[in-house]
Amino acid sequence: MMCVWAFGAQAQEQEWKIAFHVDPNVSWYKPDHKDIEQEGNKLRFGFGISIDKMFTDNYAIGTGLNLLTTGGELTYLREELVDVNGKETRFVSKITRNYNTKYVEVPLTLKLRTNEIGYITYWGQMGIGLGFNYRAKADDSIKYVKHYVADDPNTTNENEEAWVDAQLREVSTEDEDIADDIALFRTSLIAGAGIEYSISGSTSIVAGIIYNNGFGDVLRGKGVLQETNGSPVFSNLSPKTFDLKSMNNFVGLQIGILF
Repeated sequence: MMCVWAFGAQAQEQEWKIAFHVDPNVSWYKPDHKDIEQEGNKLRFGFGISIDKMFTDNYAIGTGLNLLTTGGELTYLREELVDVNGKETRFVSKITRNYNTKYVEVPLTLKLRTNEIGYITYWGQMGIGLGFNYRAKADDSIKYVKHYVADDPNTTNENEEAWVDAQLREVSTEDEDIADDIALFRTSLIAGAGIEYSISGSTSIVAGIIYNNGFGDVLRGKGVLQETNGSPVFSNLSPKTFDLKSMNNFVGLQIGILF
């Protein structure tokens, strides 16, 4: 009776594989509008737990919980209100924003594993991820481009005549809270491959490369349309705007311990 129980417990343990891992990544934003300029990639860091439910020796359904940090840098024009001598004044500014966004992500993947070859098992996975944004910060560099001077609402001035070149100096901010500018959810396609190196019994070191491709817009807010020379476009005394749109992608390493 005890032998049967022990055998059953061992078999049950083998049905589940749990790994704790750290995930450094290179992340970027991919804009979906011609008037948003992509500036560069950012090095970010995350960690998590992976849980694989084995339904054969070589196939599993994978899930878990990942804490992701992603980022990237974008430049675009926007309209904003600025306090000038105690009075809120309209400006068009050129902002370069360095994003630092954090997500809780639940993946759902199909995982394929080879039989152990020597001490190494090779694996690959494909699936989707659903992320929930819980923190959004940014470092901004802001250059003021145009200043609204037609205070009379009945003015007959046309377009740019109501706007003059701004005289304010360029400013920078750090750790700006931008939760209102980031969508609450992030959906993604997950693809990865790697190895498990057996070190003792069912314990292995796991290492792999993960590509996480966001396929939904993660930005909120408005940008200002640009002429071919980079100047803002105006209509009826106001800048013409568009919806900010960008996806967020990253390529990362996954290094951890599998039990």
